Amino acid sequence: MKRSAAQSVPKLITRPINPKFKDRLPEIMTEIGDQLLVIEPAVDRVTVVLREFLDYLDFEIQKTALEIQRLKWEPQVDLPSLREAEEWLKQLAQLEEDFKVDVMTSPPKTIRAMAERVRKMFEV
Repeated sequence: MKRSAAQSVPKLITRPINPKFKDRLPEIMTEIGDQLLVIEPAVDRVTVVLREFLDYLDFEIQKTALEIQRLKWEPQVDLPSLREAEEWLKQLAQLEEDFKVDVMTSPPKTIRAMAERVRKMFEV
């Protein structure tokens, strides 16, 4: 159910927490932020490379699909070659399906979202 602008966002309820945890929490949050500053640029760079890989993989899939079509239109079909190409295409397609860049690169975004949630919840 969507909230309308008129509906208020529920206020977080805060309760006292362990004093050691309360004292250490700002340092923990700072360390998380500092580490994110290091890994986020690296994840951004690897995302570019992963997407480049996907472009090449897509090319290989298209090339193999064309090869299969060509093999089927030969006057005498080479069944072993055709089956090998079809199996290769199946493996390439499965790799492409399983190769989810957003999933592989989402941890920094997830960490940042959770850190923000912690900051709000514990008023850090």
